[in-house]
Amino acid sequence: MFLRELFKLTRFEHAIMLAFAVLIAQTAVLGAVPEISLALILSLLVPVLSEMGSFALNDYLDIKTDRLNKKNDRPLVKGTISPGFALNFSIASLALSVALASFINLPAFAIALAFNALAVMYNWKLKDLPLVGNAYIALTMAIPFIFGNFVVAPALTQITLILALLGFVAGLAREIIKSAQDMEGDRKARGSKTLPIIIGERNAVWAAVGLYLLFIGLTTLPFVQGLPAAAAPVSLVAVADAIILIICYKSVRGEYGFARNASLVAFMLGMIGIMAATLG
Repeated sequence: MFLRELFKLTRFEHAIMLAFAVLIAQTAVLGAVPEISLALILSLLVPVLSEMGSFALNDYLDIKTDRLNKKNDRPLVKGTISPGFALNFSIASLALSVALASFINLPAFAIALAFNALAVMYNWKLKDLPLVGNAYIALTMAIPFIFGNFVVAPALTQITLILALLGFVAGLAREIIKSAQDMEGDRKARGSKTLPIIIGERNAVWAAVGLYLLFIGLTTLPFVQGLPAAAAPVSLVAVADAIILIICYKSVRGEYGFARNASLVAFMLGMIGIMAATLG
């Protein structure tokens, strides 16, 4: 089914998480779920389209790398979606993302324009540089909170900055592990100089574990800074932290596939917990 393959190409589950992060930020700033409006709908569509366009471009440029890394489930590797379609879809999605952001407000437009430009740079070159590419992806997990804040308020709030910090640290850890998993294909196909290639796979994994442990400590900050520490939100965040600990263990053992998939579950549970806490 074409739609299923398109969702695989664009990692649609990531897009939903980014949109949810935008909604969490707006809820945290307002103290209530925002009312349905054109601005709200556009603010959720912008990160979805940006993410889909970025991943489509990633797979278009990484066909050779994905083949070397034996990622035979990727639509472009399997041949279920053509490279030409992926490229055209990427261009259209990124352009539409920026266009829709222009109807929200100037800060939202500036953020969308800057990060979509960075998405192109990342897929073309930045991902091959040690930590630079990882840091960019980490920023993409932090910026939805900033974006959501500016949709409903002219200035950044403390809770937004905390959420953005959590997103950045977790994203950086996850991407370093991803680089460790992909290092052979990245080196052979793209001549990349990613962190695991520069400092060694094991050292990079331990750096990621350190970041994940830092992240677990930082998950207390939203509650320390005033979010209600009710049983349900705290329990969800605690479960997310427990999954992160398992990810650390599995990563040290070289079980990167588990780490990548489980991290998305942990992040989603944590965000649901934070969302519940913002609603009091």
